Amino acid sequence: MHMLRTIRNCTIRPKAVCPKQWNDLAPTDSPTSRHCSKCDHDVHFCATDEETLAHARAGHCVAREEPDGSELRFIVGRPTPPPPEVAARQKLALARRKREHGINILLNGRLEAPSRPCPDCVYPVPTFRDSCYVCGRALGRG
Repeated sequence: MHMLRTIRNCTIRPKAVCPKQWNDLAPTDSPTSRHCSKCDHDVHFCATDEETLAHARAGHCVAREEPDGSELRFIVGRPTPPPPEVAARQKLALARRKREHGINILLNGRLEAPSRPCPDCVYPVPTFRDSCYVCGRALGRG
């Protein structure tokens, strides 16, 4: 699956998507961080949701992998079924995109809200939500 490493939680342009990609940033001594010359901050690559939220709560810029739009299939006209391996990859890309959408919601101003892990997918669900962003499981208000 083709993934993009996107920058998030950048304080230089609040509520806007950073135009940089991970590969555009200058390497540092750490393999999991790079330096952005535009905002003059280090950006921390996060592999887990917990790591992402911890860095974001500390006010750091973060980078995460998300599926490239080319992985999602858009059909116009009369579709033919994709081969099974392509269909499985697309389902995985859609599930990953939903997860990244949930992380973006948390990063855009709701980090202070208490959360609990979803029993099905372990995604952190804020207590003000009654269902999981990722898998849709009903949890009730926390």
